[in-house]
Amino acid sequence: MKKYVFKLMVLFLVIGFVPSFANAANIYFETTKNTVSVGDIFIVSAKIDSKGTEVNSVEGDFVLDLNNSNIVVNDFSLAKSIFSLWPRTPSLSKDGNTISFVGGVPGGFDLDKAILFNIILQADKEGDIKISPKNIAVFANDGKGTRLPIEVSSLDIKVLPKNESVAPNNEWSTLVTGDKTNPEDFDIVVGKDSTLFEGRRFAFFTAVDNQSGISYYEVSENDNPAIRSGSMYVLENQGEDDINLKVTAYDKAGNKTDSVYKKPGFMVFGFPLSFFIIIIISWFLFMRIKRNKKNVQKEQ
Repeated sequence: MKKYVFKLMVLFLVIGFVPSFANAANIYFETTKNTVSVGDIFIVSAKIDSKGTEVNSVEGDFVLDLNNSNIVVNDFSLAKSIFSLWPRTPSLSKDGNTISFVGGVPGGFDLDKAILFNIILQADKEGDIKISPKNIAVFANDGKGTRLPIEVSSLDIKVLPKNESVAPNNEWSTLVTGDKTNPEDFDIVVGKDSTLFEGRRFAFFTAVDNQSGISYYEVSENDNPAIRSGSMYVLENQGEDDINLKVTAYDKAGNKTDSVYKKPGFMVFGFPLSFFIIIIISWFLFMRIKRNKKNVQKEQ
């Protein structure tokens, strides 16, 4: 599966070119308060300041240095994330101590205070916690997959005893309850590649929700009952017939937006011309990133 998600990342990144880099990108965290009480549920946003350099992807881990397991990761939200492509959405290790991710955006970005993703935490016991970036790699939007120098900042949070006279604060519930807006409209792209899903045709789609974030998708093909899916779906119809495909994106609050596949007007061998252009551009990018990673390993 790893080779699938990495190839898909490369497949859909349309890269620009930037001739030089200035300062190191900064990975850090923000929260509304660094002191919480037992029972509180709060949100920590992982952010990046690109420091004047065009960036198109970030990967790595965030390590939770727990004191007697006093914090629990309840959920993740991609609301307001700078990334639109997620070869690996934020995921928690089995021991609950490490969050891993790989994200990217077509065309790159040059922003400060850009959100990578949001972590929803629950304070279970009093004590201290530190969240630290680890094994972080930030890649330039230069057409070469150049690895940029980075700076990282940890976040310290103190958990106080429960205040029996005050109800626990739940930032996440407040946000989700207040989300009455449907996810944004999105398109469905259909194609195939010999290295993905054994060469079978698949659909790719990614919706955006800037309040609570996308939770999951449901896909209905040929008017069959909908099934839950991630952002990739292997088609049952592998022929050249018209595709009957409906995708529904749900956010964390249960709001939803439907999208129906529309066949592009100009086709080449049954696929849109833009699909082949993206494959060609992305293949060259893939080879450059692979070569760059080998060089980095040699230097280490």
